[in-house]
Amino acid sequence: MTDFDELAKGWDDDPHRVERARRAADAIAAAVPVRETMRVLEYGAGTGLLGIALSDRVREVVLLDSSVGMIETARQRIVESGRANITAQVGDLTAEPWAGEPFELVVSLMAMHHVPDITLLLTRLHEATVDGGWVAVLDLEPEAGTYHDPGFEGHHGFSRGALRRAFAAAGYSHVCVRNALTTEREIGGELRSFGVFLATAQAERPPDDG
Repeated sequence: MTDFDELAKGWDDDPHRVERARRAADAIAAAVPVRETMRVLEYGAGTGLLGIALSDRVREVVLLDSSVGMIETARQRIVESGRANITAQVGDLTAEPWAGEPFELVVSLMAMHHVPDITLLLTRLHEATVDGGWVAVLDLEPEAGTYHDPGFEGHHGFSRGALRRAFAAAGYSHVCVRNALTTEREIGGELRSFGVFLATAQAERPPDDG
């Protein structure tokens, strides 16, 4: 498993990550109706690069990550950004559901391929979203297993079919998956590009017959 606590302090030193987050924020804003009244959750937020990039377009951003080190660094980044509408906390929705106020938009960047049960994760994100709210997930297109070091136990990207089935099983509607951007990583001394999709959906709930 990747030791994200150990990697946290130098995470933002990679300019590719910073640029990827900026482009991801732009892609989300172009795909869903991002509004300045929205309360937003970034799941698997790491140091909060995506949430910070979105924060000037929305009312509030909550950064959530299971790594204590990442959240400590995220809090430093929040202070450096001077933004008062961002908070960060340690948490894992696959371990326990969100217990606070729900969100109008949930976003995630390059986190889902680390999660064994993506249907459980998407179900928990659905539960954390208001009726009619949006989810926007960016992650790896299918790849041959070279993005991570040997022994990586997560997913080597996601096919369109697998994504649509997982979102539907979690209760989402209006699922749309599209090409969004590329991300770069050095493999064997060579800089390689990997495709990143953007999947968006709405958390619409059936009427209460009671």
